[in-house]
Amino acid sequence: MESLPGGMTESGAAKIRARLGQISGGRILDVATGEGDFIDTLMITLKDYDCFVGIDISRKDLKSATKRFKDQSVKLAEMNAESLEFDDASFDTVSMAYSLHHLERTDEVLAEMLRVLKPGGNLIIQEEFFDGNHTEAQKTNLLQHAWDAQIDSLLGETHKTTFTKHRIEEIIGNLQLEPVEIFESAYPLGCLLCEKRSECIEDPKNQGRIDGMIKEIDDNLERLEKIADAEARVRLRESGEELKERNRKFGNTPPSALFAIGRKTFKGSV
Repeated sequence: MESLPGGMTESGAAKIRARLGQISGGRILDVATGEGDFIDTLMITLKDYDCFVGIDISRKDLKSATKRFKDQSVKLAEMNAESLEFDDASFDTVSMAYSLHHLERTDEVLAEMLRVLKPGGNLIIQEEFFDGNHTEAQKTNLLQHAWDAQIDSLLGETHKTTFTKHRIEEIIGNLQLEPVEIFESAYPLGCLLCEKRSECIEDPKNQGRIDGMIKEIDDNLERLEKIADAEARVRLRESGEELKERNRKFGNTPPSALFAIGRKTFKGSV
């Protein structure tokens, strides 16, 4: 393993990478793919794969993903994960990262993911949690995420606060995967692969990163004008300014995550 900053070798991410390196992905479906970050991660870490299909309901994100994977074996489609437009047992691997808390009907989406997964195929899920032994910089990230979720929810978008570790384990446990492996990492797997990991992990108050996080806050502050509740607008504006100061004081680093790899049984029901 290459030299890693900030104790990342012991974070759990290196162990997850090693495990993925033993898996042949085959035909892979990535659900709620966004701009394609998790597809990129799996491309680097899996032993091998045939091709990827990424689906999302955001046309804007898919447009970015299309540019990202130009000339690569990735097909992208705008689709509702509650009703996947694929045949039963049509994928060798199905994945999803950082999206459980964005699902309005979690059970329906997971049931669809299992339906299109072949018996014996792998379901891969990564999700951050808020009740870990986080640094102050990681707490900043979690607080900013909770603030973002409040704004999205008031604007009619499904965005829940970060789940507890127990809740994520419960969701995965209900899927009846066998066997299922659950890894815990102090940092997301993507941090292990990121070229800027030393800036983010070793120096969470890196000026470039803090400027980026504050810009995200400013962008969301502009969205407050769309919220009808004047009292909520004032409260969220004050919270947003407090988050800017917290970013400057403590920095901002991605929080701990759970990573699950489970095999679909031949029954394959939720």
